[in-house]
Amino acid sequence: MRTPQTRIGRLALGTAAALLTAGAVAAPAAASEGGSDDKQSKGNHQLSVSPTSGPAGTTVTVRATCEPAGGAASEALRQPIHLKRNDNNQWVGTGQIKREGLRTGQSYPIRVTCVNGNQQTGSFTVTATPSGGASAGFGGSQDGGGYATALAVGGGIAVAGAVGYAFTARRRAAGNHYY
Repeated sequence: MRTPQTRIGRLALGTAAALLTAGAVAAPAAASEGGSDDKQSKGNHQLSVSPTSGPAGTTVTVRATCEPAGGAASEALRQPIHLKRNDNNQWVGTGQIKREGLRTGQSYPIRVTCVNGNQQTGSFTVTATPSGGASAGFGGSQDGGGYATALAVGGGIAVAGAVGYAFTARRRAAGNHYY
């Protein structure tokens, strides 16, 4: 016999699974509907900027689908990026983001004016400069750092847990449930 709590739990789990499935099916459809931009229908395309974010001093690659009248320009760039035509009929160039004078978290537009008068726009977001690796536990050290004690205690706890599990499993298998 199932308890009401179990039924309620299964009902909630089933409802959550159904909503997640419906969301996963509806998301691509909504994204494709929202993807038709008025600018794109008039012949303007987004300027491709790669990477789209990074710390000051990052090297970026800009790709335009039109012949540029000049270089890619932005207040975030050290200097305008000269674009050259590649084999895929795109105009590509590489440049560098300024090292100073930019705000972390701010997005800066990068624009290319095409020879036909259209503009293509992309953006670059300045992020904080990483300062070292992530702390991920004891790690190594030059002098040992007293980690031997912590590792010994942790190992002792693990061994005690394994012994307790073996003891309990053996008593249950023997049918002696009175511990």
